[in-house]
Amino acid sequence: MIDTRAIRYRGQDTPDGFLFELSGGALPLEFANTISERSKGGRERLPDYGALIRWTTQAGMLTEQQVAKLEAASSENPGEAGRAHQEAIDLRELIFESAKAAAGRSPLAERVVGRWNAWLERVQSSRRLAAGHQGLEWQDTSDFETLDSISLAVARASIELFVDGDKRARTRICAAADCDWVFLDNSRRMNRIWCDMTVCGNRAKATRHYRRKTGK
Repeated sequence: MIDTRAIRYRGQDTPDGFLFELSGGALPLEFANTISERSKGGRERLPDYGALIRWTTQAGMLTEQQVAKLEAASSENPGEAGRAHQEAIDLRELIFESAKAAAGRSPLAERVVGRWNAWLERVQSSRRLAAGHQGLEWQDTSDFETLDSISLAVARASIELFVDGDKRARTRICAAADCDWVFLDNSRRMNRIWCDMTVCGNRAKATRHYRRKTGK
């Protein structure tokens, strides 16, 4: 099994599909980073529902049995799979907009809040209360059988992230001028500025060295 945490340089193309870099520190932010160079029109890494399944698998969300169920459902219902894929892309951009606002300490627009409330209604309808070790606890009723279940799981994680004050305060957008990847800054000093030191960090370091050497 490939340790996707070790994948760097924005991911890698392989004969078996794209391997995503997972350096965002939180599931919703990893999902927001499934497109590169957004400011330049974007390099889409989720071109279809199959790619969405691959990302979800690499992110550790799906079992082999759940993958098989979703692959079968998408083959049997390509139109529905296409709609579920587009919904996931729309959710990804909503997450990015919200993460960017959090990183900039900016309030969310009412239309953004409205869209999150719409997702909240759907998320709540997919949950029920169950008896836990110390009382009531939430139990998710979805077992990734429906084509929209991936988006529901990501939306649920996103809502939990954005209502958490500490996690909002730790949400960052890469400091590189040509990068818009988002991440959770879990450093002790809360001073992480690069999405990935091996990519944007080293590139910025090389640029500074070149300017010092050439005076340009």
